[in-house]
Formats: sequence, C-alpha cells, structure tokens
Amino acid sequence: MPSRPSLTILSAALLLSWQAQAQTAPTQDKEAAKPAAAPLAAQGANTAAQQAPVTPVVNVVSERQTNRIDRQVYDIKNDASTSGASVGDVLNNVPSVNVDPNGTVRLRGSERVTVLVDGKPTAQMQGENRAAAINALPAENYESVQVINNPGAEFGNEAGGGPILNLITRRYTKPGGNGSVASNIGPAGRKSAFANGSYSAGYASVNGTFNYRRDGNESDADGMRERIDPASGSVSRLHQTSQRSGLTEFIQGGVGGRYNYNERDTLTGSVSLNKRGNDARTNEHLSDFGTGSTPLVDYLTHRTASGDALNHEFVAGWERRFNTDGESLKVDLRHSSNNNNVDTAALYQPLTLPVIAAPVLRNYTQNVETQVRLTDLSTDFSGKVGGGFLTAGGRWQRTRQTSDYRYLFLDTGALDTRRSNLFELAQDVTAAYTTYELPINPLWSFKGGLRVEHTELDLNQVSTNVQASNSYTNYLPSLFLTYKLDQFSNLRLSYADRISRPNAGDLNPFVNYASEYAISSGNPHLHPVKLHSLELGYETKIMGLAPASLRGYLRHESDVITERRTFVSPTTLLTTKENEGDRAAGGVEFSIMAMIPPNIKVGGMTLPSIRFMFNGNWGYVEQDRLGLLGPTGEKRRTPSLGLQGGAQWSITPEDTLTFMTFRQGKQLSGEGYRDPFSMVNLALEHKFSPRLSLNIRANDVLRGTDQHYRVDTDILRDRNDVSVHQRRLYVGLRYTFGGVTGNDAVRNALQAAGLNPDSQAGKDAMRMIQGQQAKPAPADKPASEKKD
Repeated sequence: MPSRPSLTILSAALLLSWQAQAQTAPTQDKEAAKPAAAPLAAQGANTAAQQAPVTPVVNVVSERQTNRIDRQVYDIKNDASTSGASVGDVLNNVPSVNVDPNGTVRLRGSERVTVLVDGKPTAQMQGENRAAAINALPAENYESVQVINNPGAEFGNEAGGGPILNLITRRYTKPGGNGSVASNIGPAGRKSAFANGSYSAGYASVNGTFNYRRDGNESDADGMRERIDPASGSVSRLHQTSQRSGLTEFIQGGVGGRYNYNERDTLTGSVSLNKRGNDARTNEHLSDFGTGSTPLVDYLTHRTASGDALNHEFVAGWERRFNTDGESLKVDLRHSSNNNNVDTAALYQPLTLPVIAAPVLRNYTQNVETQVRLTDLSTDFSGKVGGGFLTAGGRWQRTRQTSDYRYLFLDTGALDTRRSNLFELAQDVTAAYTTYELPINPLWSFKGGLRVEHTELDLNQVSTNVQASNSYTNYLPSLFLTYKLDQFSNLRLSYADRISRPNAGDLNPFVNYASEYAISSGNPHLHPVKLHSLELGYETKIMGLAPASLRGYLRHESDVITERRTFVSPTTLLTTKENEGDRAAGGVEFSIMAMIPPNIKVGGMTLPSIRFMFNGNWGYVEQDRLGLLGPTGEKRRTPSLGLQGGAQWSITPEDTLTFMTFRQGKQLSGEGYRDPFSMVNLALEHKFSPRLSLNIRANDVLRGTDQHYRVDTDILRDRNDVSVHQRRLYVGLRYTFGGVTGNDAVRNALQAAGLNPDSQAGKDAMRMIQGQQAKPAPADKPASEKKD
C-alpha cells in the first residue's frame, strides 16, 4: 500500500495537471471545469503515473474569466514582457487602449479617460502629473487592468470623466514569505530596478515594494504655421524646428498591511512615496518669413530645465463582513499629494532682427511650482435585497491645487510681470449612489444605478485678481442588461451618463508666453462636458475555448471643451479653450484570443505552442466645425481604424518570445487632426531556473511613433511633425524568492489533497512536481521501435 505522502503527491500531480490545462486554455469556463477535478483525482496512483508531463503555463496579456456585467478584465501579472516595463508599456497591450510617447492615454481613440488605482483616484494620476506617472510607474506593481467603457453609478467622474482604466495592484496573500527582484539596463544610461516582498502569517500580512527607473526620450519637431489675412488673402509664414532630449529619474517605495482582528472585521493600510527628477535640453530655431521668402526675424533659443516631483499617498480601510453571504460594509480614506517644481533657463541667439518692430528677446529663468492635494473618503455597503444584490454608498472628495509661475530676467534679476502668475483652485465633490443587480431568470440579468454628484468650485487668479465660482449638481444614471445565449455566449447592453470636468490648466485665465509668436490661456467660465454612451456587445468562446467579442458603441458629447486659435496681432497666435459644439462617435470593436496548445501535431509535425491576441476598433468621429464666430453649422468627420495584435510563443519550456504591435488611428482635435502612428515591441524571456530569468525587451522596433499634426481653418494652416526616438533595447534579470515557484496550482492542489504545503512532505511534493514541470515531453518513438 503506498504511503499517505506518496498518494498525496500523486493526487496533487493529477490536480495540477487539470489546473494547468485549464489555465493554458484560458477560455474554458471555470465553473464548468470544476466537476472534472473529482473523477480525475479518483483515478488513483496508477492513472497518475500515466499522465503526460505538465505543460508550462505562459501568459500574454489576456482576458480573464472574471469579466463582470460592466467591465472587461485583463491579466498582466504573468506577462513575459512586464519585467522592467512601465504602466504605459503594458497598457499598449490591452485591447483598444493606446499610450503615445508623451504618456497620453486613449481608449477607443478618446482622450477623456479616467485612470484609477484599485477603483480610487490618486493625485499622481491627475492633470499634468498623469502622463509622467504612466511612463514611470512599474508595471510589476499591478496584476490586472479593468476596462470600463460605460462606468456604472458606483464610479465618480474625477480625472477626465468618460471611460475608466482601473489598475488593480498586486495582492500579497500567499502564506509565508514571498518576493522578487529585477533589474534592467538600456542605452544611454537607462536602467531600472524593482523589488517586492510580502509576509503572511495567521491573521496578518505585510508587503513592500521598491522601484528605481532612469529613462528618457529624444524628439525632433518641424513646424510651419501660415496665417491667412481674411481681408487680402495674403499668407504669412512662420517656420520652427526643435530638438529635445530629456532624462527622468524615478524612485518609489511603499509598504502596506492587512489585519483580520476577528472573523468579520479587517483593517488595511498603506503608505507610498515616490520622487521623480527631470532634466531636459531643447534647442529651437524660429524663422519669421512674413509674406516673403527671406526671413525678417531669425533666432535660436537654448533651454535647459531641471526639476523634481514628490508624491505621497496614505490609505486606510476597514471592512465588516456580515452573516449574510456577500453582505459587507467598507470605509476607505485616502490622502495623496503631488509637489512639482521645475526650473528653466532660456538663452536667445539672434540671427536676424529688424530695426523696427523686433520681438523682445531677453534671457530669463523660470520657476514653476505646482501642488495638488487630494483627500477622498468613501463608504460602501453591499448586500442581498430581495432576489438581487444592492450596493450603495457615499463619497466626499476635496481637491486643492496651486500653480505658481515666476519669470526673472537674467540681466537684471527683475520679475517679468507679463509671465509670472499665481493660480489657486479649490474643488469639493459630494456624491451618493446606489446600484441594484438582479438575475431576472436563468437567461436575463439586470444592473441599474443612479449617481448624484454635487460640485463646488472656486478659483482665484491671484496675479490678475480674477475670481470665479461654480456650483452644480449632476444626476447620472447607468443601465446594464445581459442575455445568456448559451454556455459560452452572452449579449450585453449598457448605457451610462458621465461628465468630464475641466482641469486647472483649462481654467487658468492667465496668458502664458511660449514665445512672442505663441501665447495661451485658460477659460475660468468652462463647465463640464456631458457624455452619453450606449454599447451593445456579443461575447463568446469559439468551440468553448477561444474568447471572442464584438461590440458596437455610440458616444455623444455636448458642450465640448475645444481649443480655439485666434491671432491677437499679425504675428501672435492665442490658443484658448471654450465650450463649443457637439461631438459624436461610434464604431465597432472586435477582439479574439486563441492558442495552439502544446504538443499538437498536424501531419506528423508538432506545431509551435503560441497564444494569440488580435483586436481592432473601426470608428468615426463627427464634430461641429468652428469658424471665427463659433460653430458654423457644418460638420467635420473622419473614420479611424485602430488595430492591436500580439503573440506569445513558448519556444521551449525555458524560452518565451512575445510580439506586440498597435496602430492608433486618425484623431480629430479642436480645429485639426493627428495622423495615424504605430509601434512594434518585442520581448524575450529565458528561464535559467524556476526562480531566475533573463528578460530582453525591444521597444518601437520599426520606428513607427512619428506623429503628424494638422490644423486647417479660414485664417490658419498649421503643420507640425514630431519624430520621437523610442527605439531601444533593454536587458535585465529577474529572481523570485520564498513561497512556491511555478504555477500556484501546486499549492492549491496540495491543499485540496489535505496536505499542508508548508510541511516537509508538502515541500517535497512541490519539489517533485515542479521538477516534472521542467522536463520536456518525451518524444514519440520511431515507428520501427513501436511494438505491434
């Protein structure tokens, strides 16, 4: 009779084999697969000995099986290209999401995207801070991304409004100590290092992270601006070129913990701190040709900038679970801040200046200090009511922001009052919401909700003594319907109302001088954009295996915040913002994921083990055409095709190659458009052991990120071509320690078999099974050696 440990090991091997197969084919329904575990385990030791070796699990960014009625969930924690990557790098692998080299996030082509962390806002994802954070935060801090195209009533409207990308941080719940360290190097001094660790025992757990990143971008720009005189039709030309190089250093650390002080109550808390340093050099050449062919004004500008940003966040939470299944009360308090300080020096080199009406060229230094304070308090209750599930809650959010611009002339040290200003913004939002989810019958399910938000806004342009206030209340409904066609297929219908508030830069009325030829200002009278979104989707699993979806959507925006460009003098162009016109968008989005399972043969040849992802979004955008006096009654329209594709090839049990590419379609702006651009990324992972791996990542292999912007109105034609030098190679190592290596199914299978994974017998079982995982499948014997 085999010993109990032996039987346990063999049973665990069987369970592990079943779980690995379920994960390698991620489209299999979990609930449908569970009953298969029992008969497999019951086959005993003899059957276990005949099982083929377990196939290693590989992950491309893939859609989880936990899609909910109002969102899609994409797993990123096991992606081979995550090591050393930023959040922006990984978001470019998520269907219909694109991040350009500047850190601008778009979803289905729209820039009105809210980025949350664990469903909550944070100061570093607000306003101008967000782009820098997206390009600096490590992807290894997060385990999944939730794409919420039609957010329900439980979500607020901060940080952009519109659809939501919700970054879910890694959960550290494994018993004992676990962790990993990684480092990467790249060209021109680029490098990164990452470490995380956790320890769980009994009722408590603690975790910590550390990240360092040194990276940057170089770009060249070439622009031609043509002013058309409405009276004479003559054309004045202004040509400008620039070369910019920038380097960013980012360091981050954080610690968090969880304590279950009884079987119902849980306390959570965390604190994180990060600091970002920025250094940049820019050389510009400006030539004013007037209406002729020879420059009337010609000069060079040399700028150097250095700065740092400090961000911190404190989080405290309490959860009470009641006797009724799923009933809970949560309270969450967060405070985050971001301090950003930048010093810039500008030196001019005149080449040609006229005797009369020459622009003022005085060397100067500039100091810009921006502070953002965000406090968020929320409470949520969830529980069964009638035959459905009720969620209700309240929220209070306070935002305080100041922007202090100081310009000093280098020759005298005097303050340039034309360019120096202090701006203060205070915003309080109070909200209440309720949602109710009900399975009407085995085929139909319903979720409806209503959110009420009240906003109090005060702004003060201290330098010019301009104050403005606004107070408004919004009622924002949402509705979701799901119809189950069969075991693997659903139809989903959703509708949601949202608002998109203007940010501080949009509201500040002070006139900022980029040069004597280009100035800009905000508008303190802006009000929120109103967004209405409708979506109909079909989700299925082809042959019960490959997830596929097809979604049609319509979106309408009213009181759109639009850039307006007007000449305040024959040579000076003012760019400001106004609520003008409507914008409509619609399209069809598709997504499919599939794989060639390991050891599949066709005609005697073993096919490569590859997982695929391919998705696209064909849409159109239509918005009001603007003239000198506002909307002209005409429409501007453009189709746009965005594509994403990727594959992960398990070359050997130790080597995994990942390929990802995207094409971002044409994008309309206020009075112009941006042409399409694309990117191709590669990543290779080689495992020296289950704990140690080599990671190589190549970004923008084909140099496709060049961007072209165009504006064409009755008085202005503007062309701006930007070449971003993103192509580079990163090489790094990653090492995991503590806990279990390989597939988590090892620990789960041992526990299911009744054996403590932390016991000596459990550790021996894990080592044995992981050793079997690392072995390649035995090759088939030649036909001449096979027995009759």
